[in-house]
Amino acid sequence: MALSAQDKKSLEEIHRLFVSLEKSSRNFSFEPEPLLELKNKIAALEASENPDVTRLADLNKHLVADMTLKHFVSFAIPFERLLHKNLQDDDFLVIENDKHASPLEPLPLVFVLDNIRSAFNVGSIFRTAECLGAQKIYLCGYTPNPTQWKVEKTAMGTQDYLPWEEAPKLLECLEELKEAGYRIVALETAASAVDLFTSFELEPTAFVLGNERFGLDPEILKVIDEVRIIPLRGRKNSLNVGVTAAIAGFEWMRQWRNK
Repeated sequence: MALSAQDKKSLEEIHRLFVSLEKSSRNFSFEPEPLLELKNKIAALEASENPDVTRLADLNKHLVADMTLKHFVSFAIPFERLLHKNLQDDDFLVIENDKHASPLEPLPLVFVLDNIRSAFNVGSIFRTAECLGAQKIYLCGYTPNPTQWKVEKTAMGTQDYLPWEEAPKLLECLEELKEAGYRIVALETAASAVDLFTSFELEPTAFVLGNERFGLDPEILKVIDEVRIIPLRGRKNSLNVGVTAAIAGFEWMRQWRNK
Protein backbone atom coordinates (compact mmCIF):
# COMPACT_ATOMS: atom_id res chain seq x y z
CA MET A 1 0.00 0.00 0.00
CA ALA A 2 1.44 3.37 -1.01
CA LEU A 3 2.29 5.90 1.69
CA SER A 4 0.03 8.92 2.00
CA ALA A 5 1.61 12.37 2.07
CA GLN A 6 0.93 12.62 5.81
CA ASP A 7 2.38 9.17 6.53
CA LYS A 8 5.51 9.98 4.58
CA LYS A 9 5.93 13.29 6.41
CA SER A 10 5.52 11.57 9.80
CA LEU A 11 7.99 8.81 8.90
CA GLU A 12 10.55 11.32 7.63
CA GLU A 13 10.31 13.25 10.92
CA ILE A 14 10.77 10.02 12.88
CA HIS A 15 13.73 9.03 10.75
CA ARG A 16 15.42 12.40 11.27
CA LEU A 17 15.02 11.99 15.03
CA PHE A 18 16.52 8.48 14.91
CA VAL A 19 19.57 9.76 13.00
CA SER A 20 19.98 12.79 15.25
CA LEU A 21 19.81 10.71 18.43
CA GLU A 22 22.22 8.13 17.03
CA LYS A 23 24.81 10.77 16.18
CA SER A 24 24.43 12.61 19.48
CA SER A 25 24.44 9.56 21.76
CA ARG A 26 27.42 9.27 24.11
CA ASN A 27 28.23 6.16 26.14
CA PHE A 28 24.84 4.70 25.25
CA SER A 29 23.03 7.60 26.88
CA PHE A 30 20.14 9.35 25.13
CA GLU A 31 18.82 12.83 25.83
CA PRO A 32 15.38 12.36 27.50
CA GLU A 33 13.48 15.10 25.69
CA PRO A 34 14.37 14.09 22.09
CA LEU A 35 13.82 10.44 23.01
CA LEU A 36 10.35 11.23 24.39
CA GLU A 37 9.54 13.22 21.24
CA LEU A 38 10.58 10.23 19.13
CA LYS A 39 8.43 7.84 21.18
CA ASN A 40 5.38 10.12 20.91
CA LYS A 41 5.73 10.48 17.15
CA ILE A 42 6.00 6.72 16.75
CA ALA A 43 2.96 6.11 18.97
CA ALA A 44 0.97 8.59 16.86
CA LEU A 45 1.37 6.33 13.83
CA GLU A 46 -1.48 4.24 15.22
CA ALA A 47 -3.88 6.73 13.62
CA SER A 48 -2.66 5.91 10.12
CA GLU A 49 -4.92 4.01 7.71
CA ASN A 50 -1.93 2.17 6.26
CA PRO A 51 -1.34 -1.18 8.06
CA ASP A 52 2.38 -1.07 7.21
CA VAL A 53 2.58 2.19 9.15
CA THR A 54 0.30 1.36 12.08
CA ARG A 55 2.24 -1.80 12.92
CA LEU A 56 5.26 0.39 13.75
CA ALA A 57 3.39 2.29 16.48
CA ASP A 58 4.10 -0.34 19.15
CA LEU A 59 7.85 0.07 18.70
CA ASN A 60 7.74 3.17 20.91
CA LYS A 61 7.40 0.88 23.95
CA HIS A 62 10.82 -0.64 23.29
CA LEU A 63 12.72 2.68 23.26
CA VAL A 64 14.01 3.09 26.80
CA ALA A 65 16.60 5.45 28.24
CA ASP A 66 19.14 2.76 29.21
CA MET A 67 19.06 0.79 25.93
CA THR A 68 22.29 0.16 24.05
CA LEU A 69 23.04 1.98 20.82
CA LYS A 70 22.83 -1.33 18.95
CA HIS A 71 19.38 -1.92 20.46
CA PHE A 72 18.31 1.60 19.44
CA VAL A 73 19.52 1.28 15.85
CA SER A 74 17.69 -2.02 15.35
CA PHE A 75 14.36 -0.19 15.79
CA ALA A 76 15.29 2.43 13.19
CA ILE A 77 15.64 -0.18 10.44
CA PRO A 78 11.87 -0.72 9.76
CA PHE A 79 11.43 3.03 9.26
CA GLU A 80 14.41 3.23 6.88
CA ARG A 81 13.06 0.35 4.82
CA LEU A 82 9.53 1.70 4.64
CA LEU A 83 10.97 4.99 3.36
CA HIS A 84 13.32 3.13 0.98
CA LYS A 85 16.31 4.93 2.47
CA ASN A 86 19.60 4.09 0.79
CA LEU A 87 21.92 5.09 3.59
CA GLN A 88 25.65 5.70 3.31
CA ASP A 89 28.30 5.77 6.05
CA ASP A 90 28.05 9.52 6.50
CA ASP A 91 24.34 9.24 7.31
CA PHE A 92 24.89 7.30 10.51
CA LEU A 93 28.55 6.70 11.32
CA VAL A 94 29.55 7.91 14.78
CA ILE A 95 33.07 9.32 14.68
CA GLU A 96 33.66 9.91 18.39
CA ASN A 97 36.59 7.45 18.44
CA ASP A 98 38.57 9.25 15.73
CA LYS A 99 42.09 10.24 16.75
CA HIS A 100 42.78 13.93 17.21
CA ALA A 101 46.08 13.63 15.33
CA SER A 102 48.13 10.94 13.63
CA PRO A 103 51.40 10.11 15.44
CA LEU A 104 52.88 8.70 12.22
CA GLU A 105 54.64 10.38 9.34
CA PRO A 106 52.71 10.31 6.04
CA LEU A 107 53.61 7.52 3.65
CA PRO A 108 55.39 8.55 0.43
CA LEU A 109 52.22 7.75 -1.49
CA VAL A 110 49.92 10.05 -3.49
CA PHE A 111 46.77 9.47 -5.52
CA VAL A 112 46.17 11.16 -8.87
CA LEU A 113 42.53 11.16 -9.99
CA ASP A 114 41.84 11.95 -13.64
CA ASN A 115 38.36 12.83 -14.89
CA ILE A 116 36.61 10.94 -12.10
CA ARG A 117 32.95 11.70 -12.60
CA SER A 118 31.41 10.50 -9.34
CA ALA A 119 31.64 12.81 -6.34
CA PHE A 120 30.90 9.79 -4.14
CA ASN A 121 33.95 7.96 -5.51
CA VAL A 122 36.19 10.98 -5.00
CA GLY A 123 35.02 11.42 -1.41
CA SER A 124 35.56 7.72 -0.79
CA ILE A 125 39.14 7.94 -2.08
CA PHE A 126 39.80 10.94 0.18
CA ARG A 127 38.68 8.90 3.15
CA THR A 128 40.79 5.91 2.10
CA ALA A 129 43.88 8.04 1.46
CA GLU A 130 43.62 9.79 4.83
CA CYS A 131 43.16 6.47 6.65
CA LEU A 132 46.25 5.15 4.87
CA GLY A 133 48.30 8.17 5.90
CA ALA A 134 48.99 9.12 2.28
CA GLN A 135 50.71 12.41 1.47
CA LYS A 136 48.36 14.07 -1.00
CA ILE A 137 45.63 13.79 -3.64
CA TYR A 138 45.83 15.45 -7.06
CA LEU A 139 42.55 16.20 -8.85
CA CYS A 140 42.90 16.38 -12.63
CA GLY A 141 40.50 17.18 -15.46
CA TYR A 142 36.90 17.52 -14.33
CA THR A 143 37.35 15.53 -11.12
CA PRO A 144 35.24 17.30 -8.45
CA ASN A 145 37.00 18.78 -5.44
CA PRO A 146 36.02 18.82 -1.73
CA THR A 147 34.38 22.23 -1.99
CA GLN A 148 31.51 20.38 -3.67
CA TRP A 149 28.96 19.19 -1.14
CA LYS A 150 28.75 15.56 -2.28
CA VAL A 151 32.53 15.11 -2.11
CA GLU A 152 32.70 16.79 1.29
CA LYS A 153 29.85 14.66 2.63
CA THR A 154 31.44 11.36 1.59
CA ALA A 155 34.97 12.39 2.59
CA MET A 156 33.62 12.87 6.15
CA GLY A 157 36.09 15.59 7.12
CA THR A 158 39.21 13.85 5.81
CA GLN A 159 39.67 16.63 3.24
CA ASP A 160 40.65 18.88 6.16
CA TYR A 161 43.57 16.61 7.14
CA LEU A 162 44.84 15.49 3.74
CA PRO A 163 46.52 17.97 1.36
CA TRP A 164 44.97 18.14 -2.09
CA GLU A 165 45.60 20.11 -5.24
CA GLU A 166 43.77 20.72 -8.48
CA ALA A 167 45.98 19.93 -11.47
CA PRO A 168 43.92 20.48 -14.64
CA LYS A 169 46.39 18.72 -16.98
CA LEU A 170 47.18 15.14 -16.02
CA LEU A 171 50.32 14.87 -18.15
CA GLU A 172 51.90 17.93 -16.56
CA CYS A 173 50.99 16.64 -13.10
CA LEU A 174 52.67 13.28 -13.77
CA GLU A 175 55.78 14.91 -15.21
CA GLU A 176 56.14 17.05 -12.09
CA LEU A 177 55.72 14.01 -9.85
CA LYS A 178 58.36 12.13 -11.85
CA GLU A 179 60.79 15.02 -11.43
CA ALA A 180 60.07 14.92 -7.68
CA GLY A 181 61.12 11.25 -7.57
CA TYR A 182 57.78 9.46 -7.64
CA ARG A 183 57.23 6.18 -9.46
CA ILE A 184 54.05 6.52 -11.54
CA VAL A 185 51.76 3.49 -11.30
CA ALA A 186 48.48 3.34 -13.22
CA LEU A 187 45.66 1.18 -11.89
CA GLU A 188 44.15 0.00 -15.14
CA THR A 189 42.88 -3.12 -16.95
CA ALA A 190 45.53 -2.91 -19.69
CA ALA A 191 47.02 -5.92 -21.48
CA SER A 192 50.48 -5.04 -20.16
CA ALA A 193 49.34 -4.76 -16.54
CA VAL A 194 51.23 -6.50 -13.74
CA ASP A 195 49.42 -8.31 -10.92
CA LEU A 196 48.85 -5.82 -8.08
CA PHE A 197 50.24 -8.26 -5.52
CA THR A 198 53.62 -8.56 -7.25
CA SER A 199 56.35 -6.81 -5.28
CA PHE A 200 56.49 -3.03 -5.72
CA GLU A 201 59.61 -0.96 -6.16
CA LEU A 202 59.43 0.50 -2.67
CA GLU A 203 60.00 4.14 -3.44
CA PRO A 204 57.72 7.20 -3.45
CA THR A 205 54.71 6.16 -5.52
CA ALA A 206 51.85 7.90 -7.31
CA PHE A 207 48.80 5.79 -8.07
CA VAL A 208 46.87 7.09 -11.09
CA LEU A 209 43.17 6.31 -11.50
CA GLY A 210 41.11 7.28 -14.53
CA ASN A 211 37.49 7.78 -15.47
CA GLU A 212 35.12 5.06 -14.17
CA ARG A 213 33.95 4.16 -17.68
CA PHE A 214 36.80 5.07 -20.04
CA GLY A 215 39.91 4.64 -17.88
CA LEU A 216 43.12 6.47 -18.80
CA ASP A 217 43.93 7.79 -22.26
CA PRO A 218 46.42 5.63 -24.23
CA GLU A 219 48.96 8.49 -24.46
CA ILE A 220 49.04 8.69 -20.65
CA LEU A 221 49.85 4.98 -20.38
CA LYS A 222 52.97 5.66 -22.47
CA VAL A 223 54.52 7.95 -19.85
CA ILE A 224 53.87 5.96 -16.69
CA ASP A 225 56.37 3.56 -15.12
CA GLU A 226 54.06 0.57 -14.82
CA VAL A 227 50.43 -0.57 -14.90
CA ARG A 228 48.96 -2.67 -12.12
CA ILE A 229 45.77 -4.74 -12.20
CA ILE A 230 43.81 -6.37 -9.38
CA PRO A 231 43.33 -10.06 -10.26
CA LEU A 232 39.64 -10.95 -10.44
CA ARG A 233 37.93 -14.35 -10.67
CA GLY A 234 34.37 -13.33 -11.53
CA ARG A 235 32.78 -12.29 -14.83
CA LYS A 236 33.32 -8.56 -14.39
CA ASN A 237 36.73 -7.25 -15.40
CA SER A 238 37.00 -4.29 -13.03
CA LEU A 239 36.08 -2.93 -9.62
CA ASN A 240 34.63 0.38 -8.51
CA VAL A 241 37.37 3.03 -8.69
CA GLY A 242 37.09 3.80 -4.98
CA VAL A 243 37.43 0.12 -4.08
CA THR A 244 40.40 -0.17 -6.46
CA ALA A 245 42.17 2.73 -4.75
CA ALA A 246 41.63 1.15 -1.33
CA ILE A 247 42.88 -2.31 -2.30
CA ALA A 248 45.95 -0.94 -4.10
CA GLY A 249 46.77 1.55 -1.35
CA PHE A 250 46.63 -0.97 1.47
CA GLU A 251 48.61 -3.57 -0.49
CA TRP A 252 51.30 -0.95 -1.16
CA MET A 253 51.31 0.00 2.55
CA ARG A 254 51.58 -3.66 3.56
CA GLN A 255 54.65 -4.10 1.39
CA TRP A 256 56.15 -0.80 2.58
CA ARG A 257 55.77 -1.81 6.25
CA ASN A 258 57.37 -5.20 5.58
CA LYS A 259 60.37 -3.93 3.63
